[in-house]
Formats: sequence, structure tokens, C-alpha cells
Amino acid sequence: MRLILLIVRTVSIVASAWRWHATALAACAIVFIAHCAITRMRNWRSLLWFGSGLALLAIVLCSPLDLLARDYLFTAEAIERILLALIIPYLLVRGMAEKLARLRVPYAAAWIIGMAALSIWFLPRALNAALANESIRRLEIASVVAGGMIFWWPLHSPRRDQRIPLVPNTLFYLAAATIWCSLLGLFLAFEQPWYFPRYSSPLDVLGISDALLRDWSLNRETDQQTGGLLFWIGSGCVLLSEVMLTYFRWYIAQKTLEKAKQRI
Repeated sequence: MRLILLIVRTVSIVASAWRWHATALAACAIVFIAHCAITRMRNWRSLLWFGSGLALLAIVLCSPLDLLARDYLFTAEAIERILLALIIPYLLVRGMAEKLARLRVPYAAAWIIGMAALSIWFLPRALNAALANESIRRLEIASVVAGGMIFWWPLHSPRRDQRIPLVPNTLFYLAAATIWCSLLGLFLAFEQPWYFPRYSSPLDVLGISDALLRDWSLNRETDQQTGGLLFWIGSGCVLLSEVMLTYFRWYIAQKTLEKAKQRI
């Protein structure tokens, strides 16, 4: 019973921390309107993918998760990084119209840029700077989302001639990313705890700092370990899901090819 009451109390406090992030909402609205103007709203599937990506981005930046990531927990930062670097860019790339598909990035360069954008902001100096300065924080978010879009571009570009082959290139591409994210997550979890002043001495606008330490045992060490393990598991689930989707797409393509040969 005590655990249930603790969970209910903490969740109710955190759930009240939604904020109207005017800059983020305005930017998402402007990008969506520009996308609609360029595509003239002719492809509803593309519009749905792109709109879902922008909506999720706005929700993440206005949600309590972003406040926890900025002021309280490295764990929240790790979860937010999965959303910003992998899931949101995936939705945005799937929603790109062919008119916007002029970018051609070698898949080796796309992999390096994507993994670098995902990883570099975990460095203590970079993350401390982003947590302490709003402009650097915006740069972090923009670069992580852009890097994620570049990572997914060779796999889901609107133009099929820009995509890399499903087998084996796509599988190697995703397998390498899965291994990198796994190693990064394990490194974060089991490396000596890094010092993040913003997390060690939070502003505590929600008044939950003591509860996180006393009731949830999220001190500096356990917070970093939890964040690293959640990043490892979460990023692995996203990338391995794409591997399964790749196998399915390859299977469907082979079946379609066989039927075409039979007709001939």
C-alpha cells in the first residue's frame, strides 16, 4: 500500500509539470504549415507521418519528461534522447515528400553523423553546458533530431533510388547501430558516475528532489546506471524493430517478384 501511495503521489506531482513551450510549439507549427504548402496536402499518408513526428516532438518538449531531463534525472535525459534521436526523426523522414528529397547522403556518412549526434551530447562537458544554457540546449535538441533524420534517410528516403538495398546492406547498417547504442548504454551504466551540477543541486521547482533520493533511491550513481540501462534497452528495441520490419519488407518484395515472374 505504501508503494502504491508513493507512486500515485509522485506521478500526480510530475503530471502537473506540463509547460506551454511557446518557441517549440511555434517552430513545429511553422514547419508543419511549410510542409503542407510545399506538398499541397496531396499525400495524406506522408502528412500523417510528418504531423505525428512534429506532434510527438512538441509533446516531448512540453511534457514533464523534458523538465525532469533538464533539472532532475539523467534517466529522463536518456529516455528523451531515444525519442529525439530515433523515434521522432523516423516519423519525420517517413513523412518527407518527394519534392523535398534532394538530399543524397552516403550511408556510411549518414551512420556516422547519426550516431555522433546521438552520442556526443552524453559527454559530461557537453551535457552540462546544455543543461546550464537554454541556447545550447536548443542546439542540442536541433542537432540530435537532425542527426537522427540523416541516420534514417538512407533507409526511408522518399525516393527509392536513394535507399540502400534491404539485404544485406540495411541489416548491417542497423546491426552496427544496435551494437553502438548497446555499447554506449553499457558504458553509461557502468562507468564511474559523472558529475552533473544541475542534477546534483537541482532547482527543484516541483519539490520532489528529496523524494527521488529518499523514496526512489535515485542518487547520482543509481540514476546514471538506470539511465544507461534504459538507453541500452530502449534504443535496442527501436533498432531491432526496424530489423524485423526490414525482413518483412524483403519478404514481401521477394513474393511480389516471384508472382511477377510467374505471370511472365
